[in-house]
Parts: sequence; structure tokens; C-alpha cells
Amino acid sequence: MSDKLILGISGSPRKGANTDICLQAAMDAAAGVEGIRTETIYLRDYRIEPCLGCFACCPKTIVPERDYACPAHRDDDMSKIYPKLLECSGLILASPVYFGNMTGQMKTFMDRTEPLLRYGTGKFKYGLQHKVGGGIAVGGNRNAGEEFTLLALQYYFQVHDMIVVGSGGQPTPGCYLGGGATTWPNDKSESRDGVLKDELGLMSCRNLGRNVAETVLRMGI
Repeated sequence: MSDKLILGISGSPRKGANTDICLQAAMDAAAGVEGIRTETIYLRDYRIEPCLGCFACCPKTIVPERDYACPAHRDDDMSKIYPKLLECSGLILASPVYFGNMTGQMKTFMDRTEPLLRYGTGKFKYGLQHKVGGGIAVGGNRNAGEEFTLLALQYYFQVHDMIVVGSGGQPTPGCYLGGGATTWPNDKSESRDGVLKDELGLMSCRNLGRNVAETVLRMGI
């Protein structure tokens, strides 16, 4: 039996900075679970057009099987991400907090998964349903929108009828909605690796990755 894929997606525009560090901690923990393999996508490397709200991906009449999900943007880079979303058993979304919420890159990606809902066609219909999801939010300050961002990510998972896990257990940090860390306080306001000083936050990310992986195996997804 082949290993189950956990897909991590970073919505940070900053290469190798705090969100990438937190996501990597989660992915390393997931990869440490036997029977799991991981892959990471960085949205900044992809050209993803915004959803037009045209619902061409959700026709009201039956259409023939097709190998593309979005008729409006058939040639942008979401075409490279859709197959990975269909293949994965678990999905970890990580975003820095911008103005109290996720980044525009992450929201644009999320909007473009409309074809994977029940309205989609062929193999894309219910593309994420019953898979395992976990969220990571990284903020520059305490109480700056991390929990709100985690809830927004979890709402996305629930819209897709996914199984949502948090980052508790192992036995610390306890009861957390998901993974996440903060760069505050740090010595440099522009520190690209400030989360490395937040050991509790990094532990929550590792716990999240492990929980996603172990839930995938428990559920036999």
C-alpha cells in the first residue's frame, strides 16, 4: 500500500520566512509518521488568477467528463495544484496574518477551489470531501488576528466537508485550534526567523502536522 500524501500550502509571499518555517515544522512532523509522505506548495511561485464568480465550473446541466476544473482560467497555475488536491489525504494551510486575516494569496487559492465542491463536475466533484485539514497562522504580534485566521481556515475546511484537527496533545501545548507562532517579542521588528524563539508555537505546528498525519491513517483516507 502506497504512503498517504499530506499536502502543505504556504500563503506567504516571503520565501523562507516565518510562515515557511512553521509549515516546515508541521510537515517534518507529519513525515515522521510511518505511512506518510509530504509535499509543499508555495503559492508565491504560482500564477493564480482570482475567481470570477461565474460558476462556469458548476454547470446546471450535465457536461461530459473534462480534464480541467476551471473553464474561466484553464491555463493558469491552479491547473498544477488541482491534481495534488485530489491526490492528497491531508491538507495543511499556513498563512501569515495580514490585517487580522489570511493573505490575499491564500484567499485567492481558496476561492479557486470552488470546482472541488459538490457543484463541480467529474473527478473534481467533492474533491476535498472527508480529507483531513489543519491550519497554521503566524503573526507579528500577540492577539493580532491569529485565532481569527485559524477560524477562517477551519471554516474553509468545513465548507469542503473535511475533517478538521487542532494541535493539542503530545502532551503540550494543550488545547489549541491549530498550529501557529508569533515573532513578538523579538530583537528585530523585521526578523524573518522570529518564530524560532517561540518554542511553544513551533511545538503547536509540529503537533498539528502529526495530528493530521495520524488522523489520515486512523480514518484510512
